[in-house]
Amino acid sequence: MRRVFGLLASVLLILASGGMLPVRAQSSAELARTVPIADMHMHLGKGYGPEHYRAQMERNNVRWGGGVGGGPKDDPVAMRAALGPRYLPAIGQTEFFAVFFMGGAAALSDPDRPQFKALFERAEREFRAGTVRGFGEIHINNVSRFSPAGIQRKIPLESPVVMEMFRIADKHGGFVQIHTSRNSGLEEILRVAERFRRTRLILSHCLPGAGPAELAELFSRTKNVFCELSAQGPSHGVERVYDRNGIKPGWREVIVAHADRFMLGTDPCCGLEERYDALVSEIREHLLPALPPAVIRKVAYENALREFGLPR
Repeated sequence: MRRVFGLLASVLLILASGGMLPVRAQSSAELARTVPIADMHMHLGKGYGPEHYRAQMERNNVRWGGGVGGGPKDDPVAMRAALGPRYLPAIGQTEFFAVFFMGGAAALSDPDRPQFKALFERAEREFRAGTVRGFGEIHINNVSRFSPAGIQRKIPLESPVVMEMFRIADKHGGFVQIHTSRNSGLEEILRVAERFRRTRLILSHCLPGAGPAELAELFSRTKNVFCELSAQGPSHGVERVYDRNGIKPGWREVIVAHADRFMLGTDPCCGLEERYDALVSEIREHLLPALPPAVIRKVAYENALREFGLPR
């Protein structure tokens, strides 16, 4: 008997030394601190070069980023060339803002505007080349107390210009990330998702104004609608999904139930360009720990990798 126990001890020692014994599963809190992140609302800020963005991503273990455009000084296509396939380039935001400032909200529905004609020609070219993957962030309805009065507008999602973006994205299996609010209604989103089934329709900030039950309805009735969770915590002054005490009632349930539809984002704009580290830390400390480990991985990066073909 002594010999049997000795042999068993020897086998266990060999297995342990070879790393073959089961590894203790990480807790949600541990995983939240270290999980790699895909930031699907990572604006380019003030004309910084690629090294600035590469450094801020590396020190925060943000391995993938993009999903929205930058400002007038930034070129997402050039950023893709510099940062490689871990950057997901989107176009259209700069042109959309430029037309708005020149002609107001009504001009955003005019596809004959020179800026839009040039955008669509460029988009076809860049989509074919694989240097652009989508349009975003396209502000359809940003009328709220969180948006400065000078940039607020409310237009139909099914306006001619936006529908052309969806047509091009659908042709190439791309995405359109839109900033709209619950007060525009859910039916328009449902119609567009059904019409453009090859397009991933990403709701910026998880459709401001919508509650967990309404998002659950959207996800249940579609296969190509996703939402990203940027600007939902303390740094942006919103605290809709989570605050410093953790995730809000109802949100954990909908994220767990529809774990394949949620992604992360930081939205480092509008005075928060220098607070990228704090934005990521806030997500790791107050949002992710409330979720089961398998859901953390999906929301943090697995969904983005699957939907956009990003490299591991």
